[in-house]
Amino acid sequence: MGGTMAEFRIGLTMAGAISAGAYTAGVFDFLMESLDAWEERKKALRAAGKDPKDWDVPSHDVVIPVISGASAGGITGALGLVALADGGAANVTDVVAQVGAITARFPRLYQAWVELPKFVDEAGGPDLLGTDDLKGLKPGDGVPSLLDTTILWDRGGTSASDIVRKSLLGLATLGPPRPYLTNDLHLYLTHSNLRGVPYRIEFVGQDEPREGYAMQCHGDRVHYTMGGVGTAPFNSTWATPEATRFLSVGTLQGLPALSPDWESFATAVLGTGAFPIGLKARAIEGVTVNDYATRQWPFPHKSPSGGLAFDLRPLFPGPIGTDKSARVDYVTIDGGTINNEPFELARWTLMDKPPDGNPRDPLEADRAVIMVDPFPEPPDYDSAGNLDSGIVAVIKKLLPMFKNQARFKPADMAAALDETVYSRYLIAPRRRKPGADQPLEPHAIACGLLGGFGGFLAKEFRAHDFQLGRLNCYLFLKNSLALPLSHGGQPQAVLASGYGPAAAADPQFKTPSEDPNYPNMDFHQIIPVLLNQPAAPGWPLVDRQVVETMVAKAKIRADAVFAQLKTGIGSRIGRFLVGIAWSMFVQGRVVEFVRWTVLQDLMRRDQLNDALSFGQPEARRLTVAGLADPNYDYRTASGIAAQIGRQYQLPQSLTIARVDAELQRLNLEGLIVEGPRHNGAQSFTLKERKPGWFGQLPIFKQIGEWIGGGPAID
Repeated sequence: MGGTMAEFRIGLTMAGAISAGAYTAGVFDFLMESLDAWEERKKALRAAGKDPKDWDVPSHDVVIPVISGASAGGITGALGLVALADGGAANVTDVVAQVGAITARFPRLYQAWVELPKFVDEAGGPDLLGTDDLKGLKPGDGVPSLLDTTILWDRGGTSASDIVRKSLLGLATLGPPRPYLTNDLHLYLTHSNLRGVPYRIEFVGQDEPREGYAMQCHGDRVHYTMGGVGTAPFNSTWATPEATRFLSVGTLQGLPALSPDWESFATAVLGTGAFPIGLKARAIEGVTVNDYATRQWPFPHKSPSGGLAFDLRPLFPGPIGTDKSARVDYVTIDGGTINNEPFELARWTLMDKPPDGNPRDPLEADRAVIMVDPFPEPPDYDSAGNLDSGIVAVIKKLLPMFKNQARFKPADMAAALDETVYSRYLIAPRRRKPGADQPLEPHAIACGLLGGFGGFLAKEFRAHDFQLGRLNCYLFLKNSLALPLSHGGQPQAVLASGYGPAAAADPQFKTPSEDPNYPNMDFHQIIPVLLNQPAAPGWPLVDRQVVETMVAKAKIRADAVFAQLKTGIGSRIGRFLVGIAWSMFVQGRVVEFVRWTVLQDLMRRDQLNDALSFGQPEARRLTVAGLADPNYDYRTASGIAAQIGRQYQLPQSLTIARVDAELQRLNLEGLIVEGPRHNGAQSFTLKERKPGWFGQLPIFKQIGEWIGGGPAID
């Protein structure tokens, strides 16, 4: 760095997204490759003895001192830093059917997100629907999770094929530390602490005894400082006082097995992505009272004593509260459950004088937070205004309500989307069909189905999103991450000295201003784009057989999970009766629910290669998807139209009349069958979903309707 160049600091925040983390990995891959290309060019110019004013690229520096992440974003940040340290890494090109050729600069990251995680491994290797995690369990032992997470990390096992070992081990040589990363980089991984941390705030002026206001915090984090990844000096006024876990990537070189420190790191990384129930929760060990006693809080409030924030200390009960070295380990689930966009951790780490914010004015800006958020699926809005206040309806809405409220951060999002705020930026999926002036596609990422889990269905989905991430990052660096060199006689704080005449005149580094305060002028890229534009990936489809293979594997997994759960029933007769109920009434419903949940989402997003929905007009495709909804046995035109409105966050994207017209066409073509009339309207179901003759026998029909609450019609 030389210590003489102007410096622009960037904090990275990467949100949770489950399998759509492949998109975040693609963004990270291209961003780091772009910074590498720029540094290589500057290095060559220095070696040639060129004066920075005469360089054909800008001479200022960009430094990343902090990465914060939740769930898939946290995993990407953590594994990405290790991928950067691999001295033997070289660009790999993977030609994926339907998607096209994909070039990954950091193959460890591509492997971790695109090649390895999957529902079904056709070669018979570990996968998320396997049963390896159930082997060796004793009767009465709990099931770790709905999915088999030994593919992520078979801790205690001998296999070297899990994602953790393949990502962290095998570094024969270390790459040189990057000048654009700091020598002690702050890495934050959010957790949802099931144990919680007790706190109390005492009220001023309260009479003795001062009991104060007691509360408990479950939004937690692990704070690492990563050494060996960079060379740039940096000291954070806000982050440095906090107790951290230090790790140097240099200790991975030649490591045959994970050391205790790296096992702890792997646990923390998997803990931020431990989707509740679906993936195994993780026990975070080695946590002490001092970790919370030194915790820094991103609150815009100065204490009377002049501290950075008011003194919020933990109040652990008994002797724990007086011993800072006392252990307060906890179990964590997905950090995104409570804090899915830990934007504030990166923002406060960048601050010079907390709580004074980072400069927002384009001429003064010398640092910014970039948030990468794949937005797997927007939350459903009840456009119909269902006012059912029954206990079942309330319980079903509780978890989505808590999750959505925890993720509601209007101030952060508004600033990130504001074109006049230059300290916050957002990279989110954008996809267009080939051709000029094409509108944005409604579904940008292929992994967005099933709430973000759908990417594990096919490698093509994950490969698409990785490549889209690279493309979107290219467009972001080229067109959005830019500032004016000067305005009204005032130079830009960093870029004015970084852009010499040659670089400033080069049109490839310019982008038209979209800020109404700076009309008819060019902005210049903060990170100059020296790489070619990545090719747009093709939109991937899957055949029905892929779904059926997954469903068959899911049935095996469900049977194995049920068998283990059944061992917890103490009575032999109880186990027998529960087994009969599972075989006769539950298993088939579970299998059908899985099948049609997947098929419905594929149809809705035009990702199923079948004649019934693929390539069909939107009205027909969404009508067919509505008929596939496993929550209902039969559908009416009004029910399907209302559902479409909820899914697309519109009052009604298709009229009832249009849906009814499609239903009539499908009926004439013999693809659907009529069901009972409901509220005066004819109901339908797909021919494939028509109840069998056995289930229609009076006694079995009555039993089925009694168990299921009657035929579900909407």
